[in-house]
Amino acid sequence: MDQIIAIDATTFHCPTRQSFLEQSDSIAEQLSRQGYAIVEAWDAESATVTEVAERFGRVQTHIRADANGIVGISPDSVVNHDWERYRSEYHGVSTEEFLPHTDGSYLQGLVRHGDEYIRLMPPRMLVLQCWQPATSGGASVLIDAQKVFDDLAVRDPQTLDILSTIGCVSFCRDDQIALDCAVFQELHDGTVMLRFRYDSTVYVADWAREALDTLQRDYFSDPRYQVRVTLRQGQIAIIDNYRMLHGRDSFAAEEPGKQRSMRRVWLAHGKLSVLRNAADQHVERRGLQRFQAYRILPPSPEYAASGPVLLGIRVPA
Repeated sequence: MDQIIAIDATTFHCPTRQSFLEQSDSIAEQLSRQGYAIVEAWDAESATVTEVAERFGRVQTHIRADANGIVGISPDSVVNHDWERYRSEYHGVSTEEFLPHTDGSYLQGLVRHGDEYIRLMPPRMLVLQCWQPATSGGASVLIDAQKVFDDLAVRDPQTLDILSTIGCVSFCRDDQIALDCAVFQELHDGTVMLRFRYDSTVYVADWAREALDTLQRDYFSDPRYQVRVTLRQGQIAIIDNYRMLHGRDSFAAEEPGKQRSMRRVWLAHGKLSVLRNAADQHVERRGLQRFQAYRILPPSPEYAASGPVLLGIRVPA
């Protein structure tokens, strides 16, 4: 049996696949407890990030993803897709600071799955692998919104109520739009999903503008809520996208081929709503086609789930 070594409270040393499998339940517990975990994996290959990701859920693909749902994140990323014409909408392929946010906040739609339709939501988790770190800058910025939520409930419950109201914000990026959302949205299991950005993709109701500005200015911009993590080559961060904000410091521009390079995989919510066409007529409508880029991929033959992971923000009893 491989020796199991936890480097610190959030980092798990996995020199082999077997040691990762033996620690996967502990990693799941860490995710539930703290909102993120770091795996120091046995190599930095692209197949490894998929192996790690599939231990914790089903892969949700992306318009910039390859056939396995892996998205390359670097300034010299080139993908022969329509998204290239709207490259400025995708901050991950720049060297600039990327404000803390949740991934997929702009997702709200249906994707066909056989004779059923799955209602898409933002990904439940994101799995971020370092392939090549920046020579200067580029640290990941993490914010635990559980702490922010708890503090708002005590200090400013009115702001929390406004930001928990459906319709306070909407999001639009490229060809995706999510209307009438809440920053803090209660889910069917009683947990709360965070859906947040603070950039040109966000549209806020007049009655919620001050509350949104307060959240960004007094909480998410406060260094006391922030943790900076600089991933080394081969390290993989697993992040609860319903609880944690993640962003990135700016980094030095390098010559092509030596840029900060990451790989990312999204994991879908495990209990997405399933609908059927009421007339049992399955027309290939253009309105549905744009969601195909964000569909849920079938599991690989090696797929095996870890222990349960409790994600999202918990409301105090």
